[in-house]
Amino acid sequence: MTEAVNEWGDLMEFFRLLGNLSAILLFYQISLFVLRRLYKYLPKKPNFIVPILQFLKNSHIYTGVTLLIISLTHGIFMLRALKLHTGWILWFGIFLSFLGFLLKGKIGKKWVFGHRILGFVLIILFFVHYFFPWIF
Repeated sequence: MTEAVNEWGDLMEFFRLLGNLSAILLFYQISLFVLRRLYKYLPKKPNFIVPILQFLKNSHIYTGVTLLIISLTHGIFMLRALKLHTGWILWFGIFLSFLGFLLKGKIGKKWVFGHRILGFVLIILFFVHYFFPWIF
């Protein structure tokens, strides 16, 4: 019996780790926009930022899909049921951001503005989820 409890505890620790990884990926995703804005308004442009921006740009789609999958896995296994929870609302926002990317051909250039605004909304939702997970 204690082995089963220990194994479940190890699994829960793993699912928490997935949550931490999701948080890191979310802030990684947002960092592209933030660094671009910082770079744009710097009076003297440091050379080392350009390769960082290029790397972030090239990996943005892949890390976004990874965020979508890992955060979904985290949510399913931590809650073990479909319940109204701040994590689901956060995940739905991430999904909307990805859906906007998929539909960018139909939406046009307006999707970028919505994508950026949604990024800031996702940061707010992240902090709500982190500090008040069971607010509902």
